[in-house]
Amino acid sequence: MSTTEADIELTPPVQDKNLDMVRNILFGEQIRENEKRLATLERFVKVWTNSVRDEMRKNMDNLNHEILMLQDLLDQEAKARMDDTAIARKHFDQTSKSIEGLQRQLQTDGASLQQHLEQEVKRLTEMLEEQRNDILGQLRQAGEQLRQDKVDRTMLATLLDNISHQLAGNAV
Repeated sequence: MSTTEADIELTPPVQDKNLDMVRNILFGEQIRENEKRLATLERFVKVWTNSVRDEMRKNMDNLNHEILMLQDLLDQEAKARMDDTAIARKHFDQTSKSIEGLQRQLQTDGASLQQHLEQEVKRLTEMLEEQRNDILGQLRQAGEQLRQDKVDRTMLATLLDNISHQLAGNAV
């Protein structure tokens, strides 16, 4: 009798039972020990996976919290910088206006001062010219007075000549 694959499949599993019993006797303790180890490892992996998952969630929550805090800080910093920029712009504009006003005032005061100086120089020049003319007049007058008060040379010569003749005539 030759057995074919169809015959093997149709044969009762008596051999399989015997084989399972032999396996159980030879390897049963190891299989049970391996199954216990596998179950322990599965529990350990499940606990460890849950622990890692919980820790990752906790870390993610912490990171999200830190990100939100940093975002709030950045928003506050940006707002503070915007406020500072607005204040600086306002101060700059006020300073620019003040400088422009001072420049206009300086130009006005400069023009006014120049006009005042020109008037003052003109007044002083006129006053000096008047004093000069007065002094020249006084000098001319003093010169005339001196001319009138001084003795003419020829008159003096004649006078001295007469005095010398009178002295010579009295001496003789």
